[in-house]
Amino acid sequence: MSSKSIAYHETGYCEFPAQLENVAKVSALLKAFCQRNCMDETLWPQFDLAICESLNNAIEHGCQEDPALTVKARWAWKAEKLIVEVEDPGPYFEPADEASLPDDPTSESGRGYFIIQSIAESFQTEKTDYGHKVTLTFATHPRSDILVKTEEMYSMLQNLTNDLNLAYAERDIIAGLAHDLTNCPAIETFIEKSVERLRGIVDITQANVWTLVADGSLENAYHEGEQPLEIREAMISRDQACACMTVIASERELFVEHCSHLDQTDPLYEDSGCAIVLPILYQRDCLGTIAIHSNEGSKQTLFETALPLARTFCQFLGLAYTSVKTFRHREEHERSQTQLEVAAEIQRSLLPSSYPSNKHCKATGRCVAAMAVGGDYIDTIEIRDVGLLIVIADVMGKGVPAALLATIFRTAIRSRLNLAETPGWLLAKINKQIHDELGHLNMFITAQAAFLSYDKKVLKLASAGHCPAILLDSVSSETQLLEAEGMPLGIDPSDLYEENLIQLSDTSRLLFITDGFYEAENPTGDMLGMERLIAAIPDIWNDGIESVPNKAFGLVSKFAKGRSATDDQTMVALEIL
Repeated sequence: MSSKSIAYHETGYCEFPAQLENVAKVSALLKAFCQRNCMDETLWPQFDLAICESLNNAIEHGCQEDPALTVKARWAWKAEKLIVEVEDPGPYFEPADEASLPDDPTSESGRGYFIIQSIAESFQTEKTDYGHKVTLTFATHPRSDILVKTEEMYSMLQNLTNDLNLAYAERDIIAGLAHDLTNCPAIETFIEKSVERLRGIVDITQANVWTLVADGSLENAYHEGEQPLEIREAMISRDQACACMTVIASERELFVEHCSHLDQTDPLYEDSGCAIVLPILYQRDCLGTIAIHSNEGSKQTLFETALPLARTFCQFLGLAYTSVKTFRHREEHERSQTQLEVAAEIQRSLLPSSYPSNKHCKATGRCVAAMAVGGDYIDTIEIRDVGLLIVIADVMGKGVPAALLATIFRTAIRSRLNLAETPGWLLAKINKQIHDELGHLNMFITAQAAFLSYDKKVLKLASAGHCPAILLDSVSSETQLLEAEGMPLGIDPSDLYEENLIQLSDTSRLLFITDGFYEAENPTGDMLGMERLIAAIPDIWNDGIESVPNKAFGLVSKFAKGRSATDDQTMVALEIL
């Protein structure tokens, strides 16, 4: 007796008139077939490209686009392979053993066969009674169990829902903090409203703000809790051993899991509960601490969920305290000049203190503020050792409003680093988040976000109405402008942003800039222009990345011939290793 098992293959078949508009319909049928077989969806875009090329060839060459003729398509799933047959009534031809791209890259002929052979595991042609048949075989991953896949999808949707709810809450709190910072008449009012906003995330039993005074002691500037406190008399000596002084000395956050374990002389001591203590920092100065208490049942929420928002609260409070101090010291100056000086300090605080330098790439950057201060912003952030996020932005306008918006933009970027590998989606989310604030001020932001994948050396670029980046091949000295479609942030909250993929190599050198570079003017009113800047790029990079900022700004300075800049000039240089 035979012991062979039953051979079962799922198949599909269709016939259609030789019209190009039918290709998308057949592709949709094939995609649905693959989804029913639980094929890895990441494989489909490449498979679809090869299949559509075969269908197009059958229509255009086999049938001469005659709708009276019929194209036949069959597909089957066999032993974890997808097999697709396309048959047309045209004459049989013997393809070349190995396909290659045509010499003319703009030619419409010759590319299809190369694409098909590059993607399909095997490609065969044969003569049939009907005419000419092409058979494509694609290797797939093992099919996943449908129940397992459903459970995974359900779990993913649950996590996504939770993340979205938290993200919306965080967005509202950050937007509220920004609104309160610019509208509250006093810092105490801003602190009170900020604590109330945090209550939407975690149950707060007590909140204190301590500010550093000249002799190194801490003065309680705000208290909220069940037990009353003489706010203006409460002081912590600089010599007192306590949680707040530990944070001042280290400038690091402190997690108190059990307040009852503290010394009873510690201002944070309680019979029960937990707390977080955060430093209030501005640039390199520590201005004080914030202590937030909660019950022990909310410990995880306090330490994990509320922590990022508490950090944002500290950043805004540090900015508020510094702004107040700056205005008090400069009351005798004209208001416009004072605003420009404050904005310059804020802008400098946004710039990275150091730039990545590793086995994959080197980066450097510089921002030279104009007399009329704007809101330029740059950042280079390493993402989990897998890549690098580069962000450059230019806020429309000048003075404190532009600098504050740059601060809000920076906070929004750093609160959504989980989207760093999809810069187009990152810009879309941030645009929706800060649209109202920009709209109220009748302002907008141009920005460029790019993610460099270390292992693939691929740059994924998205732009919100920003000027193009410049790519240089250090061997051939060829240059290329890197652009992507997208409106500035703040125009339409529903805008989406295109992502362009650029394959790089160890000879690739990139320069990200703001428009202040090529719009620099000389005494006669002539602009430097993008063409002059591009022509100078090989020389700018000639002495290595360390010399790029000096040579780039030297080019602008030489052209301007002493004329003062009217806009910030900002750049980030990136060398691929």
